[in-house]
Amino acid sequence: MGRAIDLFVTYRFIKLLVTPFEKTDAHKLGIIDENGKRTLEPGTNKPTMLRTIEERNSYTVLHKLVFNIKKIFGKVPGLRTKLGTYAAALFLLKDTFKESVDDPDVFEKEFMKYLKEEGYEIDNSISEEVIGFGEVLPKGEYTLANDILNNEEEELSAKSGDKVVTYDDEPPIDTILGVDIFPVIHMKTKEKIYVGLEDLNQWKNGKK
Repeated sequence: MGRAIDLFVTYRFIKLLVTPFEKTDAHKLGIIDENGKRTLEPGTNKPTMLRTIEERNSYTVLHKLVFNIKKIFGKVPGLRTKLGTYAAALFLLKDTFKESVDDPDVFEKEFMKYLKEEGYEIDNSISEEVIGFGEVLPKGEYTLANDILNNEEEELSAKSGDKVVTYDDEPPIDTILGVDIFPVIHMKTKEKIYVGLEDLNQWKNGKK
């Protein structure tokens, strides 16, 4: 049974990853636009309500998290991409479905397979700004280099340029695609989010 569940979740993950936004059921039902962004209730800034079973089945947590990865792809020019850019998004997938699959690394494996099949060139270089951090994320204040999704939110909750903080030296809680993942506090929302080092482009540790 476990193997069958892994295959089912993997199939849905890949199918959503390769299907253009405009061809998804979520777009056909008016839940997202052609760029994968949630549509709004008329005259409000609230996301369109999911009123029917069909609508709810067309925009599940899996859809939301995979759509986030697709949005990241949309920001990457050409066929050269950094794995670190996707690590935090894949961590949310892994963490959300850890009780549903036998193989916790299934999303990483299928994602790497997808990149290779699509001809993406993998850039494993590390930004000079994060070299030397070592095995922990030092206590201090940081600035996000990328938009980050909180799995409880409908849309990106932490934007590039937002300040995040660690109140202690943080060891990684997981490693995705060879990238360490760290918890930080997003200052605007006061919520915990998860980032890789490539998601941080500035930092200060209190030293003058």
